Amino acid sequence: MIEINRLFACPICKKELAGQACKACRIIYAKDKVASFICREMYPSDQAYAEAMRVIDFWGHGWRKRLEEPDHKFLQDLDPAGLAKYADQSLAWHKANRTLMAEVPLESMPGTLALNIGCGAGEEAVMLARSGAGCIAMDITVPAAEITNTLLEMLGRGAGIQGDARFLPLKHESVDLVYSSGVLHHSADVPKSIAEIHRVLKPGGTAYVMLYATWSIVFLQEKLMRWTGEKAWETEGRKNPCTTTYSVAECNGLFSAFRSVRIGKRGASLRNIAKIGRFLPTAFDGIIDGPLGANINIIARK
Repeated sequence: MIEINRLFACPICKKELAGQACKACRIIYAKDKVASFICREMYPSDQAYAEAMRVIDFWGHGWRKRLEEPDHKFLQDLDPAGLAKYADQSLAWHKANRTLMAEVPLESMPGTLALNIGCGAGEEAVMLARSGAGCIAMDITVPAAEITNTLLEMLGRGAGIQGDARFLPLKHESVDLVYSSGVLHHSADVPKSIAEIHRVLKPGGTAYVMLYATWSIVFLQEKLMRWTGEKAWETEGRKNPCTTTYSVAECNGLFSAFRSVRIGKRGASLRNIAKIGRFLPTAFDGIIDGPLGANINIIARK
């Protein structure tokens, strides 16, 4: 098992940490149940820091709510054998539905190190750990980082941390794989987040990223009807601070520093059409994925 703590670096200067401290920046990063690599000094202005805190507040309260809901809470009650069984069942579902996770060559993961950006309730990190990889599971919120850390400790294959994707707290060329699905489009600076992914990947390493598609049934409706999206995450009047959608061409531009890039769209269904969708057939969903899928799956090799 790779000693993960040795790979952490100051998210500002990228130099090696001494415990939780950066001697160069003279910053001590906090640690309670999980290490937190977020501080005021990372951000260029008070306004940028305040915006980051607003993002953390929205998703943090959202995760506190969601982790108590049945579709996530059950994970907290599983033992290691139950987690392994869940990971196997979940992976079978992903393969049947041709998701981004189904593209990851999990059979060749033993002995490698994966970074899961936006780990949420820990399902993806558990699947990566179950494959035999060590896993650093990062989320911008403490609740998500803590629950995922608990699950990875149970499996003995990694750690959960709090961090900002624009400032990855890892050494250069330190991970074999980065997985981030449905997360980075909420970043205030997506190009910087992608550049950080490129920085921490080893040569030959691969990034698996899903971003939302502008040209899709879901997001065209949101723009036309001025929906705010992410309703399930709203708590006490908090609104989603940021979501950016992309075209395939824009995604090619975002990942232009990578040696090879493969892009596909998934997640289109006539059932997603407002008001009348529940009456429409699903027989054509596979056909309309390419032009109207909501998820842009990107596989980029460094």
